[in-house]
Amino acid sequence: MFVELDRIALISDVHGNLTALEAVLADIEARGIERVLNLGDYVGKGPRGREVVDRCRERCEVNLLGNWDDFLPDPARGGD
Repeated sequence: MFVELDRIALISDVHGNLTALEAVLADIEARGIERVLNLGDYVGKGPRGREVVDRCRERCEVNLLGNWDDFLPDPARGGD
């Protein structure tokens, strides 16, 4: 019996670098990988955090928050 396994890509520590994120996502797509999981740290350091968050939300199946992402406003947290 042959079982085909899903291929997944893990990304993390983008830190607001949209140019790098787009290059990585293009490489993932070129490899035929459809499932992308983001392990966090979208923002910080780089200048395009908002765009990175938006792109990850539209492309990644899972988006975890890293320590840098604690600085993102979230009305559900109540203390922001």
